[in-house]
Amino acid sequence: MLACTYVDAGLPQRARPYAQAYLRQAAGNPQLASYTPFVVRAMGHIAYQEHRFLSAFRWYKKAHALFCRQGDHVQAAVTSHNMAWALTRAGRPHRAREVLAPRHAFPAELAYLFDGAMAAILAAEGRLSDTIQRGHEALSAAGRRAHDLVDAAEVALFLARAYWRLREHGAASAWISRAAEFAALQGWRFVDVLHLNERAGGGEVPHAASPRGSANLHHRGCFTTGIA
Repeated sequence: MLACTYVDAGLPQRARPYAQAYLRQAAGNPQLASYTPFVVRAMGHIAYQEHRFLSAFRWYKKAHALFCRQGDHVQAAVTSHNMAWALTRAGRPHRAREVLAPRHAFPAELAYLFDGAMAAILAAEGRLSDTIQRGHEALSAAGRRAHDLVDAAEVALFLARAYWRLREHGAASAWISRAAEFAALQGWRFVDVLHLNERAGGGEVPHAASPRGSANLHHRGCFTTGIA
């Protein structure tokens, strides 16, 4: 719980030793097996927050396999969304499309996770009109609770970028403002969201901004949706 709380607070350096300590103790302990994939996914969140997107993908892939082994198809779908975001950030949208579970695999109240990840993929593919459609769907979904905003600032920035490339500068400016609002609601510094929105180009960033997020256990993780 400490590892997950620090992840949700956007403090990966504090989260890491607790997650690592758990994984050491859980090795070979079947009584802890049901919790392990959540902590493995938390390690993915840590890497993602540090802009180590390929490392994040590897942790998410391991968590996905564990959820599948346990028969937890909802968390497997949610983790596929994490995998897709990490690969898109790493400049590999086609691979991201391959790993993202189909929309029907997500519960109706979490389908916006698919839409948000797909908006990012479409943006990376240069499909601007489709990005705008998916981004709007992701942010206006009836299933999105008022506090489910961890991915909202990122999606809003993808919308702003798409509108800007279409030379609809008024709409682009409006979505930048919305992204800032979403960041503020989550307790993120907007500059950190902007840094996160920079394409990694497939590499690992050695000195990344450490974004602050909401300490919201329903949302980012670990024991529920695990949104990155």
